[in-house]
Amino acid sequence: MTREVDLRGASRREFIQAVMTASAVLGLGPTRAFEVFEEMGGSALAQAAQVPRRSVNIVAGTGALSWFHFLWPAPKVISSFRQEYSYDDPNRATRITAADSQYLEGRPLYVRNKGGKKLWDKYGERKLVSAFVAGSPNAHQVSPTVANNTNTIPNGVGGQVGLFAASAAIQGTLKALVPAIGIRNVDGTAMPYGAAGGAPVVASVANADSMVGLFSSAAARLVTRLKNSNNQQLFDLYYKAFLGLTRTADKATYSRAYADAKLAVELLAKNLGEQLRPKTGQVVMWCGGTSPVNEKVDAMAQALIVTANAFKLGLTAQVSFPVFNDDPHSAFAQLTQSVNIVDQIHSMLEFFMDELATTNDPAFPSRKLSDTVVITVHGDTGKRPFDKSNWPDDPPANWIYVMSQGRVKPGWYGDMVPPGGNGVGTGTRTNWDPQTGQNNAGIGNQIVLEAALASILYAVSNGDDRRVRDFYTANAYGGTQNPLLSG
Repeated sequence: MTREVDLRGASRREFIQAVMTASAVLGLGPTRAFEVFEEMGGSALAQAAQVPRRSVNIVAGTGALSWFHFLWPAPKVISSFRQEYSYDDPNRATRITAADSQYLEGRPLYVRNKGGKKLWDKYGERKLVSAFVAGSPNAHQVSPTVANNTNTIPNGVGGQVGLFAASAAIQGTLKALVPAIGIRNVDGTAMPYGAAGGAPVVASVANADSMVGLFSSAAARLVTRLKNSNNQQLFDLYYKAFLGLTRTADKATYSRAYADAKLAVELLAKNLGEQLRPKTGQVVMWCGGTSPVNEKVDAMAQALIVTANAFKLGLTAQVSFPVFNDDPHSAFAQLTQSVNIVDQIHSMLEFFMDELATTNDPAFPSRKLSDTVVITVHGDTGKRPFDKSNWPDDPPANWIYVMSQGRVKPGWYGDMVPPGGNGVGTGTRTNWDPQTGQNNAGIGNQIVLEAALASILYAVSNGDDRRVRDFYTANAYGGTQNPLLSG
């Protein structure tokens, strides 16, 4: 029988956080905490304790967002294809239909196939991408922070709110060793992060190898303390005393939880560097069995591999990293090489998901990491969809891709329309209504930008709109939310 728990607002969140923390300390994990919430306050309280998602933010500056247009092209580029449009082969783009997802609601979506297989196809509809027409193109930004960028809520709670900072605040209950990490651009420019209430300080590192060093250093400080035999004995004494105080110490049903806690302690003495770095030949494997086309592809592969390994060990909740920054005006003039780059991006993202599928999320043991990581792709400009000649920088709008684990309904929100209906050139943008999820040219640019970013926070929070409202309250965005998919 459930009992009424009359808590609201901050008190409710503090109670949830306290129970979740106690459950973690006791080695019971979040599942038991959910059961307690259900017993005490019914399903509403249990729903409020949804485990947030980890996140990967790919920042494709200096026109590099255009590479991802090959993976999820603007719909009219394919449906009204012309040789002058910015796509290599419409047969490489497979249309997603209502048979693939009942949540499309008429929104078009094309996904690139490699060898006839769509990206993430074997993982089902939760891996279908949502693409938001949002923000303005601002060419030649390596780390977009100018007005109308796609990582800042202009009218957030208390002013401007950084998407990545707000995500990190939501992810605080994951209790990661290093909550948020940003890999800097080669010119030293840091990843966009911004400000948000309760956000941790982001750790900024030079590259994927420096990310390995960050964790190794943090672990080494703890290991050094435990190398002292007196400290080891004291730790052992306290640990045994703590176990002895628990009423479940002699219960067989809790033996696994205590074994997991001991394993966590043993992790401190391991060489994290060796566990995090790419294995010999792994980069080539992730690039489809061939060497990376260039050093930029290599850097992306290494960042993804180290991120996957860090997630598997529960060491971080969020990683943001730059890719390419190559301003590929000549992509279609060098099409063979460009297609090889796109195929390697496709392969890397597929292997990344496969790697995550090998391990349960440390904070959500009943789920594989492949089901608990949100992926976003941002950039300064995706270049013109309807004009590949020297691939100009000025599309009619900017856009964002998010793989939301099904929390955001899939498909393109808004549209880009070629000039004259099917001509060649810049084209125009069509906005969308956040309350219905359908195209609506009468909705303002700022409204759709803010709704897109609120939708991403909804995915990171695992469907907790109340948590999103800690950072954004201006407008409703229910048309993007998918509350029907749970867990």
